[in-house]
Amino acid sequence: MKKVTFSRRVGFHVEVRKRVDQYFDRSGLSRGANLGMVLKTAAALMVVGASYALFLLSASSIPLVIIASFALAQGFVLVGFNIMHDSLHNSYTSSKRLNRLLGLSLELMGGSSMLWQHKHNVLHHTYTNINELDDDLEVPGILRFSPDQQRKPCHRFQHLYAFPVYSLMTFSMVIRSDFQKYFTGKIGDYQMPKPSGADSVLFFAAKALYFGYMLVLPMFFHPVLHVLLFFLLVHAVLGFTMAVVFQLAHIVGDTTFPVPDAGSSEIDNEWAIHQVETTADFAPRSRLATWYLGGLNFQIEHHLFPRVCHVHYPAISRIVEATCQEFDVVYTSYPSIGKAVSAHRTFLKRLGGPEFDHLIPLSADAQA
Repeated sequence: MKKVTFSRRVGFHVEVRKRVDQYFDRSGLSRGANLGMVLKTAAALMVVGASYALFLLSASSIPLVIIASFALAQGFVLVGFNIMHDSLHNSYTSSKRLNRLLGLSLELMGGSSMLWQHKHNVLHHTYTNINELDDDLEVPGILRFSPDQQRKPCHRFQHLYAFPVYSLMTFSMVIRSDFQKYFTGKIGDYQMPKPSGADSVLFFAAKALYFGYMLVLPMFFHPVLHVLLFFLLVHAVLGFTMAVVFQLAHIVGDTTFPVPDAGSSEIDNEWAIHQVETTADFAPRSRLATWYLGGLNFQIEHHLFPRVCHVHYPAISRIVEATCQEFDVVYTSYPSIGKAVSAHRTFLKRLGGPEFDHLIPLSADAQA
């Protein structure tokens, strides 16, 4: 994988970090979780446990299976956005061991914390919105997420079918893409370090446990078709919710998609400014959205301070926005989730047309 560097230094990163450091010093607050976060953690795990128990005890009632599926998916969403995400960024607590333990909540949902560290923490957070480096842009060819990706005829309609496709995200992850990444040892062109024996045992043991409690065990209580319906519904809701939230933060018309210099592989920008300009906040005044989404509606703050627990993002967002204004850095924030969804859908439609075709050379097939 080509190494991309950020060549400019204008002092923005130093200044915004200094001001946020001063905020924590003056307030005396820990950068980690507070009591409210701990209570939310307990509530999320209780939702998961109660909804799974409801499914096992719902006998052959299709309505209860559907209710339990939706409830478990919401429990997983709360765990993913609030517990797993913070923990794997080492922002839940100062204890690495506790962060590691809480990060295994991703295994609870069928994923792999080992792979997430590379895909999300390394590639996405370092090379945000850079085509062929940010793996979040590398979706199946049915979707075009970057102006620098080749346009296909089907992309003309992607603003219509993208949201249903999002419902397949976690389903594909747990049954296909995680195994593909593990066995190839690669995420796109990025070569992962060879996993240790302990990591490999955890990967396969966690997958076996997940399929055991999500598919095998329920078949002792339900007809096979009911269990498959449960499994698919959980992933449809979970995948849709998680995919939409992550797309709203980056795949919108007001964020940038920088291209490294072809010769030097440099981006003529400061890394921190790059993070701000490739990212968007949304619904910043909604306490419910912030609580439910684990602060991921403050995505700019998260990209600048991934090791700060999300409960602090609303407060430090005012510091970040003011610093951006002083340094003439574009700070994008949509007032509501609805506005962000509309911006995302509009951008998908633009990407499906010829507007950006001049940015990339035509493929051999297209030239033919």
